[in-house]
Amino acid sequence: MRLRFPGAYTTLITVAAVIGLGGAGLTALALQPHAAAAEATTDAMPYAVEDFPHDLQVMSWNMCGSQRATWHCEGTGTPDQKTSVVTHHVDTNRVQAALLQEVCEDDLTLLMSKLGPDWSKNFEPYQWAQDGKKWPSRCGEDTGRADRIGTAIVVKGQISDARQYPITQPDTGQQSPLQCATTLAWGVRLCSVHAARVGANPDLPKEDYRDEQFAELKAIVDTFPKTVFGGDFNSLSPDDPNNTAASVWPVGLYSTGPGTPGYQECDQSGTSRTGRPTHAFGGKIDYIFSSETKRWCTVTDTPYSDHHILIESLSLR
Repeated sequence: MRLRFPGAYTTLITVAAVIGLGGAGLTALALQPHAAAAEATTDAMPYAVEDFPHDLQVMSWNMCGSQRATWHCEGTGTPDQKTSVVTHHVDTNRVQAALLQEVCEDDLTLLMSKLGPDWSKNFEPYQWAQDGKKWPSRCGEDTGRADRIGTAIVVKGQISDARQYPITQPDTGQQSPLQCATTLAWGVRLCSVHAARVGANPDLPKEDYRDEQFAELKAIVDTFPKTVFGGDFNSLSPDDPNNTAASVWPVGLYSTGPGTPGYQECDQSGTSRTGRPTHAFGGKIDYIFSSETKRWCTVTDTPYSDHHILIESLSLR
């Protein structure tokens, strides 16, 4: 069953296919992530917002923070290593905003202590729903951790109107939040996305919620004058030949090229919407979309998650 919240957008596209992930790939512009985490130990930021007032670098990363085998996150590094990946890209690539998924709340506290007082955050936990009730998901029952796990928006400077938006969710199983916040320094609405995977509802393992969630996401971000939204979409690109459920992408969300309706994606080149792989299984399932002009995009692997890191530099002139 699908749980529809009051006021949620409920455009329905019927699909019954699961994700197929095919082919391993090689990321470009690699930043030597093994060394990166070890080097990112300083708290001081090497730049100020006013030094680059018209550029915004946004990072998206599923951190695999639970370290739980049931989440395929075992052996993916310590909290210090994972948070140091973020601070490395802050130092090296001038990342000013991070859209994080599967981040443990205590690890987010650690990250903020490394970044310093000039940074802001908003955290929204995953929820487990069952029998008409729901409660926050813990970071790892099988690892002894009791802190919550969820998504986060981390920004250099102040944020405003940080909140979760109601979207269609499974009424049994994990519910993943869609949250957005406005960065005051750049006047851009940032959103961290984690779409439901096929099988999120254990009672209905073939049920697909992405069609409604993507349509609702489009309706929400269309209301923002300037926006960057990214995260784990749990879906291959609509142009990927291995995608048997391309219809989950609504018309006008994923642009088919410059000058066409929709939002350009970080790793999009012209009309090509396949992009580089972002997951250990092979295939692209992580994205950054924006209404603003892209300067550059990088995709880099890391040993500290099963997801790769995306960073997009945007011009806000």
